[in-house]
Amino acid sequence: MIASMMPFPPFSMVTRTRHLADLFESLVINKQTTILTAGTCVCVFFLCATHTHTMATDERNFRSYYYEKMGFRGVEEKKSLEILLKDKPLDVIKLKQFCLRFPVPALHRNKVWKILLGVLSAYTDSHQWIWEQRQIQFSDLTHALDVMGNTTAATLPTEKLLLAWLLENRCLHFDYIMQLQRPDHLKKLAILDTCLKLFDREVDAYWLAKGFFHFSTKFIQGHVKFKELMKMKLEIEDSILYKHVIDLGAMETLPLEYWFGQCFAGYIAETSLVRIWDKLLGGSTQIIVFLAVAFILHFRHTILACNSCEEINLCVSKVTKETSEIVVNEAIELWQEHGGPIGLMITDLPKQK
Repeated sequence: MIASMMPFPPFSMVTRTRHLADLFESLVINKQTTILTAGTCVCVFFLCATHTHTMATDERNFRSYYYEKMGFRGVEEKKSLEILLKDKPLDVIKLKQFCLRFPVPALHRNKVWKILLGVLSAYTDSHQWIWEQRQIQFSDLTHALDVMGNTTAATLPTEKLLLAWLLENRCLHFDYIMQLQRPDHLKKLAILDTCLKLFDREVDAYWLAKGFFHFSTKFIQGHVKFKELMKMKLEIEDSILYKHVIDLGAMETLPLEYWFGQCFAGYIAETSLVRIWDKLLGGSTQIIVFLAVAFILHFRHTILACNSCEEINLCVSKVTKETSEIVVNEAIELWQEHGGPIGLMITDLPKQK
């Protein structure tokens, strides 16, 4: 069999490397006599070099890469995080750096997020008392809604939590049903829904969602800036796809405001989205921009076949759990390739009252 190299679409180095890895794997698995062309040899060499570079920039013990490939993901990271969580007081800066470098283990995500969002303080001795007060406050809010008749047994959990937030912030209207239909509140409902799927208790989901509302507001306020940044990144990654999207005027009809305003809640499966939110809490808002770029790049072939904005919008609305995982992986790879946490940052994380 003579292996010949097909031209790759103008994706990023990370995406091209993945195509090359598939080719190389097929050559090995087939166990056939293979004559490699000069071009193939060069590309395999490039693949190996990129692989080595990836391991070098990962800043971890060289065994970590192979642990992950064998399914033992997060062995060293979990130990490192547990050491950080034993500090007194907690070093919030180091926790943010951990979130930027590694995915937070599910076992510790609840606690780490609460610390980074200001729900719990850096002083671990006060955590129990603080959380008791948070629970009492949440209980008072939900009880008040019941007494006023704003909630019943039929009220959706997401709506109940949003009503509690509106009550706490003294902006609950008499016609609260119409109030919940406002675009900014629909974004908050999507964030609440994701938090409820991630965490078992409503009180946990409420306090964590409150922190993400802060990011939602920031993204809505900076919508134009983030949109321009996304266009710039997309043009760099794939000029052909970018031109097609611009020519159709699809950039104006894509639900970018909802993607950014909801931090992709409701668009990306929550089991994959948490890895993006980890880095968001670490301080990198640019990760959301790269997620949007990876989202569009993933549907490249389908989008290029579209002839209208409506077709493109329909195309990007069909996202399965498997697709979510792929898109998140590509987004993180792009983010790392372009400097990782260096870029747009949100440093003024909310202080919970």
